[in-house]
Amino acid sequence: MNPPSIVFIVNLLQDVAVLRPLVFMAARDLGLDTKIFVTAAFDKRDRSNVWHNELQQIARETGAALSLIEDEAQAFMQLQYLAGGALLAASESNLAGHRIVHDIFRTKPDSFVAITLQHGLECVGFLQSRDHDRAHGRAVTFAADIVCGWLEAEKLTALAPSQRGKLVTTGPTTLLQQASREEPGRKESGQRGQGQRGIVCENLHSIRLNLAGDFGTDFVATFNKFCSALASQGDDVTLRPHPGGQYVLKHNTTVASNVVINNHPIYKVNLSRYAYGISAPSSVLVDMVLAGIPTAVWREGTGRMDADNYTGLTQVTDEHDWIAFAEEARSHPERYVEKQTDFLQHLCMPLDPGDVYRRYAELLWCAARRTLPTIASPGRG
Repeated sequence: MNPPSIVFIVNLLQDVAVLRPLVFMAARDLGLDTKIFVTAAFDKRDRSNVWHNELQQIARETGAALSLIEDEAQAFMQLQYLAGGALLAASESNLAGHRIVHDIFRTKPDSFVAITLQHGLECVGFLQSRDHDRAHGRAVTFAADIVCGWLEAEKLTALAPSQRGKLVTTGPTTLLQQASREEPGRKESGQRGQGQRGIVCENLHSIRLNLAGDFGTDFVATFNKFCSALASQGDDVTLRPHPGGQYVLKHNTTVASNVVINNHPIYKVNLSRYAYGISAPSSVLVDMVLAGIPTAVWREGTGRMDADNYTGLTQVTDEHDWIAFAEEARSHPERYVEKQTDFLQHLCMPLDPGDVYRRYAELLWCAARRTLPTIASPGRG
């Protein structure tokens, strides 16, 4: 009899970073038959072929089999030939952008358990901003049998009552790839070493920056003024585009000569080597905090943009705030790290990599064999 399979479905570009550590876990550590279904929509989104190359590398290193999936009917046909197991996705819900994965989950063979992962701190159907609420409503549901949350149920305020019984608290997969952050040969060029340079992450495609106003323009203007101030001091700064949005690159946005673009996957970026990090509200802020660097969340001056889920982090608005933050972060990073520890504690998120590993490993092992996991809450197991 064939062994059970773990099948990962990759649909959005950012899915790769979320699922990658679990592919390695399933294939290398648990010895499960591991496959990756890549949707046709993913192929269209990956204009630069960067993420296709990443998937090829993951497949080579794990032995996972890659398959291109055009629709749910093709997925069903391929799944029928397997002995059952688990399906995992990082972007599945009843929203239009997730439809192909949602339909694969709805029509899967009964021999498979479907698992949806929370892919960021703010994730539709798990924890939403007010801008998410206006754009998508509060009735997001999943076709998954199990939903993996970063936080406990009481913290996931957008999780619909009908979905709460599916919740297993696992924490973020980010914690499983901390050791993979630095890749040899990926040092950036610039006037200063990364220990003195900060990193700014753009999230300009986000609903949050466009629904309540044209805040993307505000962000770019502030960033440019900040870069000018740094240039006058002989300093440079790293800019990292969002992996899915790629706003700066897609729109050929002009950046200052002291800006170094870092467009590598987040698991190949050693955030801990930067002096500080600034971003509009985005899950990359959690990555920065976990990396132990001073972190600031940008909010536009009107206060209309919702950043409440990042309350506790340092907030910056105009270029004067950015400059003051960068200077103090370099001189006294400990002041921010202590504050950020309180932020993490308030989230009540599993933070120990060993604990998070155990939660996911038990879930994958049990789901593949259709037995009951025992990891719904931190106090168990």
